Amino acid sequence: MTRADQKKLEEIADGFMDSFPIFFRRVSREEAHPSAKKFDPSRFVLKAVMMHGPVRMSEIGRHMGISKPYMTALVDKLISEGLVERVSDPDDRRVVNVKITDAGKKVIREFAKDIREAVVKNLSSLDSEDISTLYEVQKKIRHIVSKLDRQEAGKCRSEKDV
Repeated sequence: MTRADQKKLEEIADGFMDSFPIFFRRVSREEAHPSAKKFDPSRFVLKAVMMHGPVRMSEIGRHMGISKPYMTALVDKLISEGLVERVSDPDDRRVVNVKITDAGKKVIREFAKDIREAVVKNLSSLDSEDISTLYEVQKKIRHIVSKLDRQEAGKCRSEKDV
């Protein structure tokens, strides 16, 4: 990595730290969208379980960067709400996976709808150029994050094989 790349990555880190909390707070302002109060971390865990499950809690935690104790608390909360359940791994009876329930799928559909509505409502004051820019940047960030996630998953698999 060049010194210029190092400097850019440092500026990216600073920009994310400065911008993402403000962006998320702006998008999910409860006064602008009443359902924003539902935007708690357990909903993002629920989405990850739906996308990747049935899956081990440790895998969800790795994917989302959440510690095991906090992940356990979030999953226990989702279980108490009837949104996920623990199921035995068919390949290894010692392993317990987390699986989304039908109620959990319904909550995720509502959650996604709420987020879309909040984004539209809270960012509708942007002009067309800013909306287009944000759209393109979001697509690029999503692509890069997906690439990073695949690289990390590959490392985890190869470490297990060793």
